[in-house]
Amino acid sequence: MSEIQHGLYPKHHLWGIDGLEHSDNFETEMIKTEELMINRLLERVLNKTFFKGTLGAKIELSALKASRYSSFIYSVCGPLAVAKFVPQKIISWVFRPPKKLSQHYFNSYSKKNLSSQSGFFCLTKKAEEYFSQFSSAKFIPWCVDLDLFDGRQAKAKTQFFLASGKTGRDYETLIKASQLTKTEIRIIGPNKQKPATLPINVRWIDTSANPPDQAIDYPTLRNWYAECIAVCIPLSGEAEDTCGYTNMLEAMAMRKPVLMTRSGSLHIDPESGGFGKLIEPKNYKGWAIAMNELIESKEVAQNLGENGRKIAERGYTIERFNRDMLSFLKSSLDLIEK
Repeated sequence: MSEIQHGLYPKHHLWGIDGLEHSDNFETEMIKTEELMINRLLERVLNKTFFKGTLGAKIELSALKASRYSSFIYSVCGPLAVAKFVPQKIISWVFRPPKKLSQHYFNSYSKKNLSSQSGFFCLTKKAEEYFSQFSSAKFIPWCVDLDLFDGRQAKAKTQFFLASGKTGRDYETLIKASQLTKTEIRIIGPNKQKPATLPINVRWIDTSANPPDQAIDYPTLRNWYAECIAVCIPLSGEAEDTCGYTNMLEAMAMRKPVLMTRSGSLHIDPESGGFGKLIEPKNYKGWAIAMNELIESKEVAQNLGENGRKIAERGYTIERFNRDMLSFLKSSLDLIEK
């Protein structure tokens, strides 16, 4: 929290907690899992047995403990498996439908547990459609910290493209494309996705540690956004995926074109939004063509970047996100006068 207050970490990762804290309707308290004393061996056993398919023993038991004195629980991590055991209302964020409903009674995604939730904040329209069969659900587009990612540009000593992310990435295709362009590509990703040998124009920053900002801090990342030609988001191409959302919004805020694999279930994409280009899955030649086009035309790159910033300012502010979240939360908790 202190890093966010000092502008060293993006506010959008609060997921509306700041909106709750400043609302006249609520008094908030963070659930601190470190306050729950539990033997590590016992915790591992519980996670593999009783709490398998949940957010984990520490989170679940901490939420259960907090339910004794709270009116409701707001879960930004997903559905809590303890929902069916507590009388308090639980509102959870969900990103995508599960591949299938679990038959395990204690699983977070069992029918019994999902039906015990009081409401779902949904990151995609597909999630809203799916989870509305269990409880009230609302699709709310995410947001981006427009103060930290302020859109100010900077000149780099060397031209480069930037790619960052751990989940669902297809860096193999991007690296193959790098051999068809002489421009540097900086990849911030986990070591397990790094090939044995890299082309001379690819620079790899290892983010095997979790969280990734242990490898590169956000002020540095923000500066790289400001200096790069465009942001590359190579994905696996899964139809139900939401990967790349964070990178896309941060790039838009920083006035950078977005090159992304045609993939996922997000309601907005660079091509239809006019702030970048989509490349077909595994099409390394398509990646090379898209990158070389932006190298050759600074005007095109600038126009795409400006379009992205305008869209971010118009519809992806933290203030809009907090208003939408609080409105649905009040409705789910019956706090709106009828």
